[in-house]
Amino acid sequence: MPTAPVSTAPVVPAATAEPQYPEGLGDPGKKALDAERARAEKAERDLKALRDKAAADAKAAEDAKLSELERAQKIATEATAAAEKQAQENLRLNFAYNNGVPKEWVNRLEGSTPEELAADWAILRPTLVAPVAAVDPNAPRVPAPVPSPGPQPSPTKTEDQLLYEQVYGSAPNRK
Repeated sequence: MPTAPVSTAPVVPAATAEPQYPEGLGDPGKKALDAERARAEKAERDLKALRDKAAADAKAAEDAKLSELERAQKIATEATAAAEKQAQENLRLNFAYNNGVPKEWVNRLEGSTPEELAADWAILRPTLVAPVAAVDPNAPRVPAPVPSPGPQPSPTKTEDQLLYEQVYGSAPNRK
């Protein structure tokens, strides 16, 4: 609230009313009385201006104080909300750890109490599919074992092998 500028010019008594002087006051006394009345009138105006300024400053300080209070309340509200959110997150993580929930599924759990989390996990658990192991392209490759074909017929023998068996008994395995 802007305040009215305070004038430093001498105040002239109001011309509408004739000033009243006590009996037996000479010209120097009348001048002194006029000067005193002007000073008093100026002092009253200055006092009124100062009171108005003080009231405006008090209101501004109260508004600033209220603004600080509102800011503090807002900060407190935000801190409380963050603490509640962190408590919910801790509850969800503890439930997941204690119940063997895979880490990929922890973020899917919903609930604000252990009972609600347990009910949600009971719904999610049947949809859980065992993860397929990733194939490492650099891993050594081991061929799968070949099933035994069973007994095989002996290969046919050449004439030289048959002659060797007749002469020496058993034929060597040569190819």
